[in-house]
Amino acid sequence: MNRNFNLAVMAAGLFACAQLAAAQGLPWDELSSAQQRLLAEHAETWGELDPERQQQIATGAERWLQMSPSEREQAMSRFERWAALDDDQRRAIRERYVEYRRLDPSARSRIQNAYRRFQRLPPERRLELQRQFRDQRREQLRRSRER
Repeated sequence: MNRNFNLAVMAAGLFACAQLAAAQGLPWDELSSAQQRLLAEHAETWGELDPERQQQIATGAERWLQMSPSEREQAMSRFERWAALDDDQRRAIRERYVEYRRLDPSARSRIQNAYRRFQRLPPERRLELQRQFRDQRREQLRRSRER
């Protein structure tokens, strides 16, 4: 009993320390020199960022540094597409992502497999399916408005 109590107290203490460290954020000087070079434009305002945001940015910087040049190019392309979306489009994508994350693992796996199969199709077939899907959606929207 004493041993379990001591372990519980130690676990609670470690959890509290971890929470305190997370609340205080990630000091600039704890970033690697490569991360600091990459994030140099944020050096002056780093301490003003929310600790969670600091962690997200540091993790993203580390991921960027690990990418190959072609992976970086793909990431930039995705970012540019995201930046070109309006707020409603971004909101809709975020909502779909939340909905996707709520699916059970087998449903997510089926979606991922279908996406992989789609990506392996010839470009002209993908475009044809995309057109069909858009036309179907328009028809469904039209019907729902008529009701």
